[in-house]
Amino acid sequence: MRTGSVRQRGLALITVLLIFAIVSMLAVAMIDRQSTDVQRSGNMLALQQARSYVFGAEQAVKTGLYLDWKNDKEIDHRYEEWAQERTFPLSPGLARISIADAMGRFNLNGLSAPASNKTTQKIRFTNLLNRLGLDVALADTLARWMDETSQDDDRYQGMEPPYKAAYQGCKHTSELLLLEGMDMISFRKLEPYVACLPITAQLNVNTASAMVLASLDAGLSLADGEAIVSARGDKGFKTVDDFWALSQVEPFTKTNDNPATEQPDAPQTRVRWDKTDFSVKSEYFETFIRIELGDRIATAEMLIKRDNSDGRMTTLYRDYSRREARREPVTTQPGVTQ
Repeated sequence: MRTGSVRQRGLALITVLLIFAIVSMLAVAMIDRQSTDVQRSGNMLALQQARSYVFGAEQAVKTGLYLDWKNDKEIDHRYEEWAQERTFPLSPGLARISIADAMGRFNLNGLSAPASNKTTQKIRFTNLLNRLGLDVALADTLARWMDETSQDDDRYQGMEPPYKAAYQGCKHTSELLLLEGMDMISFRKLEPYVACLPITAQLNVNTASAMVLASLDAGLSLADGEAIVSARGDKGFKTVDDFWALSQVEPFTKTNDNPATEQPDAPQTRVRWDKTDFSVKSEYFETFIRIELGDRIATAEMLIKRDNSDGRMTTLYRDYSRREARREPVTTQPGVTQ
């Protein structure tokens, strides 16, 4: 009996120790889970706080663009207040805001089927690709991608994974990555110079870079583009006529005012550029916002339309995936800045 009693007490002790171990393990697991939940909640709170700052910064950008429109409805150029990158202190952290004129870039939708000047825009896009050292066949590939009559589905459905061509205008430049023949290196070279805007959007010659301006015609050089940038100064062209009259531009725009002086068999001189393709003011602004709160970072890119008739603001898209603002490379030629 005594031996049996000792054994029972030993078994009870082992049972108690086992229960204690299990409870301890459960307690540790619960504490660890609670700690993870608290950290996750903190991260979500910090992200929501940062996103709230992003939304507030977006409203501030719209207010600034409206005040710019109210101050001068006729001109937008690269040296105005909205075009300067700003940093604002937060507690704790900071907010960085940069705004770029999307109408200073080549509009990819100029190659879409409904565009009235598709042929001209395709030539200009080819020029841009050539100047960037990229495959000029991408111009035809993009035009086919947007045109339903091209019937390009076989080219893309044979890929892995298979997909269909868009057969419509682009909404965001990242869609270029879907094109056959487009790789990431080429995309990164091209993206700073292009935008996806309505086909009616004009090119703002006050904010276009030398690269984009030089791509308007194969007869222009990058030096010509830089000369145009220099000619607009820090106030920009007041009218498209001022741009039209530049010595670099005039050969592509002038007509012969005295047809009688031409030889009978000589071809008629024609205006090669359409003035309605150009503007000195803008409606579409690409905004990049970066909020830093301690070790928490939130970013957003958005396209804002400012209606030139009444100054009304509309956000056309928001993209939370981009981590840095899109920037055009700075030219390496001495004495020239972009």
